[in-house]
Amino acid sequence: MCSVVEVCNLKSGRWEQKPTTGDPPLGVHSYAAAVIRNEIFFFGGWCGHDNCYHNSLFSFNVDTLNWKELSPTTSHHGPMMRVQCGMTAVRFSDEDYLAVIRGFGPCCNNTPPQPGAQYNNGRCNEVHL
Repeated sequence: MCSVVEVCNLKSGRWEQKPTTGDPPLGVHSYAAAVIRNEIFFFGGWCGHDNCYHNSLFSFNVDTLNWKELSPTTSHHGPMMRVQCGMTAVRFSDEDYLAVIRGFGPCCNNTPPQPGAQYNNGRCNEVHL
């Protein structure tokens, strides 16, 4: 819930706060993260109250220290709003993708469900690129 990043200099072991710009994700935890070159991507998460799960996608550029919201949270498309999922960067035919796998959240929070996916007690096995 703050717009600073803690950076550790690996040689000296010293931590330093760096201010950021842009639109950071607001106070979510249990999100998934993956890196492609100089950008860290953050997906999903939970605000800590009620059923406030997310399926937003944010990027953070480590060179410019700038946040960008790439896809807002919505129940109308995309992966199920969830926490505790996996995300990895993959490359096919010289194109970068993010793969979001599994997770936990209210299974009724998205329409329509992914064809062939299984939903049980808030858990899912959805796979999205």
